[in-house]
Amino acid sequence: MLNDRQERLLELLAEKQDWMTSRELAELLKVTDRTIRSDVDAVNRQPGGMRIESNVRKGYRTTRRQEETGVPGRPSGLAKAGEIPQTPGARCIYMIQKLLFENRELNLTKLQSQIYVSEYSIQNDLKRIRKMIEPYAGLRLVKNLECISLQGDEHMKRKFYRDLLVAEVQENFLNLNRLAHLYKNFDLIEVKDIFEQVLEEYDYSIHQSMFPMLIVHAGTSIERISACHYVQMEETQPGLEDTIEYQIANTFFERIAKRLHIKVKGGEVGMFALVIMGRRASNYASDHIKLGERWLNTRRLVEGSLMRLMEVFGVDYRDDEDLAAGLKMHIHSLIERARSQMALEDIFLEEIKQNYPLIFEMGVCITGYLEEELGIAIADMESGFLALHLGAASERLNSVRKYRAMMIMPYNQTFFDMCEKRIMEMFRERMEIVKRCSYFEEAEVNRIAPDLILTTTAIDHALNILTVPVSVFVDSETEARILEALNKLDKNRFRLEFASHIGHLVRKEHYHRNLICQTPQEVIGVLCGKLEKEGVVHKGFQDSVLERERLSPTSFANALAVPHAFQAYASKSTIAVAQLGQPVKWGGFEVRLAMLFAINESDQRMIKIFFDWVSNIISSPRQLESLVQDCPYEEFVERIME
Repeated sequence: MLNDRQERLLELLAEKQDWMTSRELAELLKVTDRTIRSDVDAVNRQPGGMRIESNVRKGYRTTRRQEETGVPGRPSGLAKAGEIPQTPGARCIYMIQKLLFENRELNLTKLQSQIYVSEYSIQNDLKRIRKMIEPYAGLRLVKNLECISLQGDEHMKRKFYRDLLVAEVQENFLNLNRLAHLYKNFDLIEVKDIFEQVLEEYDYSIHQSMFPMLIVHAGTSIERISACHYVQMEETQPGLEDTIEYQIANTFFERIAKRLHIKVKGGEVGMFALVIMGRRASNYASDHIKLGERWLNTRRLVEGSLMRLMEVFGVDYRDDEDLAAGLKMHIHSLIERARSQMALEDIFLEEIKQNYPLIFEMGVCITGYLEEELGIAIADMESGFLALHLGAASERLNSVRKYRAMMIMPYNQTFFDMCEKRIMEMFRERMEIVKRCSYFEEAEVNRIAPDLILTTTAIDHALNILTVPVSVFVDSETEARILEALNKLDKNRFRLEFASHIGHLVRKEHYHRNLICQTPQEVIGVLCGKLEKEGVVHKGFQDSVLERERLSPTSFANALAVPHAFQAYASKSTIAVAQLGQPVKWGGFEVRLAMLFAINESDQRMIKIFFDWVSNIISSPRQLESLVQDCPYEEFVERIME
C-alpha cells in the first residue's frame, strides 16, 4: 500500500501528463532526490494501476500497465488520455457532468483510478462542488458508502447547468491563436486576415460570436480542399449567386486559391456563403436531402435536435434562428459525407473537449439523436463541429443576457404599465421583465424560470427564486431592494464564472512553495522564467511585466502582489503562484504571496473576473491571511475557491 507522499508523487505526474525531473519532484514534495527514486520503486512494485517510467535525461512520467489496457499510457474506461481532467476546476466540471447526465451515483474509488488522483484530491473537489451549488436551494451532494450523488429538485439542477454553460463561454468561445497550429498546411491567422479584409471591402459586418466559427469552417474547408475533397451542393434555391454573401465568399476563396495554390469549386463557395448568411440561409437551401432510399427533412431534424437539448439539458435554443440555420447546413453536409463515405479530419476535437466540456457534451447529445434518426454511425469529429454552432449560440445568449424578472401585480393595466416603466428606467441595463401576471402560479413560474420575482403583494412560495416586494409607485425603498437582489445575483454568477475559469488556471507545475527571493524583480524572474521555458509566454513577456511594475507596484495590500503585463499575451492563460518563504518589500508593502496573471488574448474577460476576486480578497483579512500561509498546492486551490 502506498503512503501519502507516494500518492502525491503519482498525482503530480498524472496531472502533469509529461516528464518531470527528479529535482522538480523533490522540490515540490520537500524531499531528496534519493527519496524520489525510492518512492518510484515502491510505486512500480505495486500490482495493477499505474507505473512510473524513468529516463536518465527527462526524468519520470506515469504510464498505464500495458497488460491491463493493451495501450501504454491509456487508462481503461476512457477513450484517450486527453479526456482526463487535468486541473481541480476541470475535475469539478467532469464530476458535475457525470452526476447530472450520466450516473445517478459516482463510485469515488473507481473515480480515483479513472482520473488518476488521490482520495484527498477528490474530497477537495467535492468541497468545491458543494460551494458551487450553495446558491441553488435544495441541491446537495449525498454520500452513501463509497458513492456520491447529486440530490435535489430537477428545476434547480437544470438552472445550475444553464448557469455553468453561460459561465463556460463568457465571450471567450474559441481561441483562434491556439487553434492555428492545428492546421498544418496553411496559416489560419493569415486566412482570418484575408477574410477580415474582404468583409471590410464589402462593408459587411458579422456578429462577433459567429466570427470564430466562420474562420474554423473556412480553415477546415481549405484543409479538405488541399486533400482534393470537395463538398457538393444540391437543390439550392435560385438567386444565391446574386447575394452579397456569395460575392464575399467568392472573393475570399479566389484570394485563398491564389495564395495557397489550390483549386476551389463552386460548392465550397456556395456553402460558405450560406454559413455567412446565418438565419437567411434557409431561404436558399432545400429542407430535403436524400440518404439511401429515404428523403430526410433537415429542418425537422434541427427542430428535433434542439428539442432533445431542451429535454436533456434544460437549455432552450429554439428561438435562435442563426443556430437553426447553421445546424441545418451542417446536417446537410453530414449527410453528404455519409453518402460519399467521407470523414472529417480530427483537427480540433480535443481542443473543444478540454476547454468547453459542457458545449461538447451538447454536441455529443445531438450526434446521438441524429444517429437514432438517420440509422447510421456518426464520427466523433461531427460532435466537435456541432459544438462550434452551439458555442456561438451560447455566447450570443450570454452577450445579451440580462437577469430575467417576472412581475406579479393584482392591479389594472395602467398601474402595471406605470410600475414597469419606472423599474425599467432604473434597471434597463441589468434586467428585463419577461412575464407579467396578476397572480402567482407555481407551474407558470417554473415554466418561465425567472431569475427574480417582483411583486406588489405578499406571496408565500417554496421556490428558490429571489422574490422582491415592490411598491406600485417605485419608491426609494423599492429601488434599494431591487438593487440588492441584482447584486446578489451578480455575486452568485461571479462564483460560477470564477469556478469555471480561474479555478482552471492555477496549475500545479506553476505553483512555487516556500520560494526565497530578495526583490520583486527576482520573484517575477522566477515565475516568468518557468512559463517561458515551457512556452506558455514569449521571451518579451517578462520585460512587459517589469515595465508594468515600474509604472506602479502591483502590491495591493500587505501580503499580496499581482504582477501582470499590459498588451502582452500568453499562449495559454495561466496564474503562476509564489508563496514566499520570507516577506519581500514590494512597493509600500511586505508581500508574502505573488500571483502572476498571464492570459491569452482571447481570454481578456478573465482579467475582470480575477481582479474582482482580488478586490474581494483584500476586503477579507481572514481569507487573505489564509492564502499566504504555507500549504500544498491542493490546499491552496481549495482556499482560493472558498
